[in-house]
Amino acid sequence: MGNMAKELMYAFMGKKIEKEEEKINVHSLRSMTEELLKLNENDWVLYAFSREPLERKISLEDKFQFAYLARVCGENEANNIAGNDFTKCAENMGFTVKTPHMPNGGANVTFAQYEESGKITIFMDTVKKAEPVLYELKDLLGKVDIYSVLLLHEMFHGIEQIKADTIYTKTKKIQLWRKPFSNLSRIGCLSEIAAMSFARSVLDLSYSPYIFDVILMYLYNREAASMLFDEIMEIKEAA
Repeated sequence: MGNMAKELMYAFMGKKIEKEEEKINVHSLRSMTEELLKLNENDWVLYAFSREPLERKISLEDKFQFAYLARVCGENEANNIAGNDFTKCAENMGFTVKTPHMPNGGANVTFAQYEESGKITIFMDTVKKAEPVLYELKDLLGKVDIYSVLLLHEMFHGIEQIKADTIYTKTKKIQLWRKPFSNLSRIGCLSEIAAMSFARSVLDLSYSPYIFDVILMYLYNREAASMLFDEIMEIKEAA
C-alpha cells in the first residue's frame, strides 16, 4: 500500500521516486484542510514552482513577481465571464465539454483535462466522490461546486490557447543560457497559477484552489494525499 501511495503522489507531482521513504503518517482530511487554509499566497507559489522543471533557474524574487503577474492574468480573464452556467459559457467560447465517469487509463492522476482540440473533460467519478466530502468540510471551505472549479481551471487553458500570441502565461519566457547559446523557454507553472486564479476569481473563493490537489487526491488514496500534504508543508517551512 505504501509503495502505491508513493507512486501515485509522485506521478501527480510529475516526479520520480529516487529512494524509499519512511513510513507514511496518514493525516485526517479535516486536519490537513485546516492547515492548508493557513498558507499564504507565497506559500502556494513555492508549491507551484516545486513542480516546475525550470525551478532552479529562477530566483525567489522572480518567482514571486512572475506568479503575481500570472494571478493578475487569471483575474483579468475572469472579468470576461458572465453568469454562472459555466458549461454553457465554455460551449459559447467554442469548447466541447465532456463528462465521462473515469479516464480510460494511464498512470497519471487526472481529475480533469483540456486538449488542444478544444475539448474539456471533467471526470465525474471525482466530482461524485468529492461532493459529500466537501459538504462535511463546508464549515471550512464554504459551499463549493467542485465541478465548476475543475471546469473553470480547464477553461482557462483553452483561453490560453486562443490568446497564445498575447496572453502573459504563454508569452512570458526566460533566457536559460547566454548568447550564442541562448534559449528562451516558457515557465509552465505560470499557466497553472493563472488557471487557479481564474477559477478562484470567478467563484469568489477566499482560498487558493490549489488546496484541492490534496483534497481530491485523498478521495483515491489517503496515504498519497498525506504525502502530498507533508511535501507542501515542508516547502513552506524551508522557505
